[in-house]
Amino acid sequence: MSSKKPSKQKFRGLKPFLPLVALLVFYAVIALFWNNISWIVNGNVWRQQLSDFFPQLFPKSYVVAVKSPVIISGTPKIDNKLEIKGLATTTIQTTKKSRRDLITIPKINITAPIITAQTTDSNAIHSLLDSGVVLYPGSVGFGKTGQTVILGHSAPEGWPKIKYDWVFSKLEQLEIGDLVVVTYNYETRYYKVAASQVVTPQEGVPAPTVIGNSLMLVTCWPPGKDLKRLAVEATIINN
Repeated sequence: MSSKKPSKQKFRGLKPFLPLVALLVFYAVIALFWNNISWIVNGNVWRQQLSDFFPQLFPKSYVVAVKSPVIISGTPKIDNKLEIKGLATTTIQTTKKSRRDLITIPKINITAPIITAQTTDSNAIHSLLDSGVVLYPGSVGFGKTGQTVILGHSAPEGWPKIKYDWVFSKLEQLEIGDLVVVTYNYETRYYKVAASQVVTPQEGVPAPTVIGNSLMLVTCWPPGKDLKRLAVEATIINN
């Protein structure tokens, strides 16, 4: 009784299609994990890394400055009866032994150090932004009448958490009434979001549109692009 060996002819017919199959698998893997690896093709990531190593050849990007502030929109109506989201469950503890200046925004799940800048030099501020958010020089103190400006980086989706490049990436998700908690110089103050707007770098930081202490959170817009600025304004909650 004779036995036939398996023919390899049908496998040979598939060989021309193997590169195509491999390419389709490759694209499928890219699509599946794109949110985690998209930063690889983002020029801003590499530009930042190059600017750290070769500042003369790759200068750091523009940092918004508080110059000639203008009102972009009218004073928003604030409903004092709005529920202050998360206020009952958010507590910040500080001690005299260890001062920690922090900003916490429960809605977007961030807590970051507040760095007090001593100069308006854009390169100096850009370096400080690597370590947290920056309290802009000339800002009024927290809780005092006037404008308190905090700057923070933003980055596109999928950006790796290098330093604090990502800290204000989800700032646009904040809505009226959302909570912002600031602990500075051992004192904790609560704010609620009152308004937001997009401005150009040339327009600078918008002027306050709320009465009392206006906390203005400023970042690049859209995230990772040095085109415009997103400014989210919050008003202090009276105790």
